[in-house]
Amino acid sequence: MAQRSAAIRITKPPDSPGSKGKQASTPPKEKELRNDKSQRLCRNITLYDQCRTPNCPFYHPPKSDQLEASSTTTVVESSPTKVNELKASHLQAPVFVPKASAPVFNVSPTLSTPALQAPRSPGPQLSHVAPEWNQESYAGASQMQHEYEDPAYDYDTLAAGAMYMPQQPLRPPIDYHLYTAPMPYVSNPPLGQNPLHSFFIPDDLRRMFLARLEALKWKPNVPPHPPPPAELGVYHDLVPLESVRPTSSRVYGHPAPVYRAMSTVDGNVYLLRRIEGFRVTSEAAFAALDTWRRLRHPNIVTLREAFTTKAFGDNSLVLVYDFHPNATTLWDEHLNQNAESAPKLPHTARRQGMPINERLLWSYVTQIANALKAIHSSGLAARALDPNKLLLTGKNRVRLNGGGILDVLSFDPSTPPAAYQAEDMISFGKLILSMGCEFYQPGHHPAQAIDHLERVYSPDVKNLVIFLLGKPGPYKTFDEVLHMIGPRILNELDALQFYNDSLEDEAMREMENGRIVRVLSKMGFVNERAEFEYDPRWADTGDRYIIKLFRDYVFHSVSPTGAPVLDLSHVITCLNKLDAGLDERLMLVSRDERSCLVVTYREIKSCIEAAYTDLRNAGDKLPTGAMGAMGISQRAMGSS
Repeated sequence: MAQRSAAIRITKPPDSPGSKGKQASTPPKEKELRNDKSQRLCRNITLYDQCRTPNCPFYHPPKSDQLEASSTTTVVESSPTKVNELKASHLQAPVFVPKASAPVFNVSPTLSTPALQAPRSPGPQLSHVAPEWNQESYAGASQMQHEYEDPAYDYDTLAAGAMYMPQQPLRPPIDYHLYTAPMPYVSNPPLGQNPLHSFFIPDDLRRMFLARLEALKWKPNVPPHPPPPAELGVYHDLVPLESVRPTSSRVYGHPAPVYRAMSTVDGNVYLLRRIEGFRVTSEAAFAALDTWRRLRHPNIVTLREAFTTKAFGDNSLVLVYDFHPNATTLWDEHLNQNAESAPKLPHTARRQGMPINERLLWSYVTQIANALKAIHSSGLAARALDPNKLLLTGKNRVRLNGGGILDVLSFDPSTPPAAYQAEDMISFGKLILSMGCEFYQPGHHPAQAIDHLERVYSPDVKNLVIFLLGKPGPYKTFDEVLHMIGPRILNELDALQFYNDSLEDEAMREMENGRIVRVLSKMGFVNERAEFEYDPRWADTGDRYIIKLFRDYVFHSVSPTGAPVLDLSHVITCLNKLDAGLDERLMLVSRDERSCLVVTYREIKSCIEAAYTDLRNAGDKLPTGAMGAMGISQRAMGSS
């Protein structure tokens, strides 16, 4: 049976009743004009003002006629018989550019710049994103050389104009794999603004972290004399953190130099406080240190262990504490009269002679009271509530240092802990007076200093100081102190939670830093392997060949002059797009410039994942005996 054709035959429609007897015919002169191509104007002249087609059969007016026709402003009325005659208005018509077609740009065999992207500045520095898009900064975008531009990236599809304006390029929105927007409850900038610090870690936080890392590795230029021992038990690399003075400490009554050392047990850095010339007379003096070791509090420097040694040439007591790098003392920060020698933190620095801000003062009071409450609840006493023994380790962060030292140096079993705790209350009141009044010296009468507090601060500060300096009684406890500063504790809790939100926001931005390392590791595993050398899939015609070309595109790019391009921002941008698997196209060129492939990041990612999976499956299928034979051959090669 013959197959029936699906083509539809086109037939002439029947004549309408009104047109019966009328024969529509075309004049023979018009038919000749339509068939005669030499009388029809070439479209290349209309579109591009010139025609490069050799032996073109269509009409090409002389250049002199084009110039005369373009200079005139009058419209010549055409004859009814010459339907295809060129008018002067036709020559003045704008050039037609299809909207769906992308403009053609120069193609470079070495570098590829994504569409609608500002040119990268050479150098190994990271490129920064402007806080908001400035249209004037893209005035020279028409001179940029783009190697590729996909029509799918035309975001102006709904515009009223029919012409494409290359002098006003659009900026594509920032994707999640490039930057992470700040949380709305952490940073709420005005509408239309995009601050630069929302993309990167804040400078103050970055400087603080870098200073801490530098303090962990700091060593003096001049070696100390006499030098500390090379090893002290499980600790090594002892570095003195302050000048070793032969004079006794004002608080401890003995010379007490500090060292930074590293532990061989866990590899962490600790602070070693050495008490020179101290001989332990009773083992019961170390009983309180066990309680200090079990005490964990955010406002107390943790004690790790204590031991005696003769490695320094004398009988020394060494107490090991957690090391807080780049920390300063409350004395050096606020009370030291020698402002040049006192280190300053940017968030608490103040001018000499100016009182501490009341909000900051209450923050210190709240944290110290919190630490003392925990110490007294454990049956201990601070006994060293001195501005020199209070560390500032961060943003308004206070930690009590030196816990347990006086319990060993001034051991007296006949004195109950409640007496030392009552002394802590009085020392706390004197400390608040010292922070609020620079001229107050411990041991002087506090009347003048209390009057100064009344003039500068709120009445709550004065009432708290009077309560702490009062006579001991059954109702004078830290529970009553916490009751007096209760509203200030809520303010401190609010500030702590806001700061915690900001740190979580920064940690969220840095969470995906390991993605680039994973991508680089997979590319390093699959590229240039010996077992893939004769694999046809890795040849110039194979599907895995684009992995090699992408490696050259990212790391082996060269400038038009042949110089290597060491642009770290180009590397990070390409690897981020590869990990995200974008549909953005890029052109990969071989080293001999004979092969050119246009692929997307999604296709490159699929090839890398497939090659890595094949490599991993091949390793899983390798028998155990072969692995043992490989190990034996390697050992034989090493012995030979």
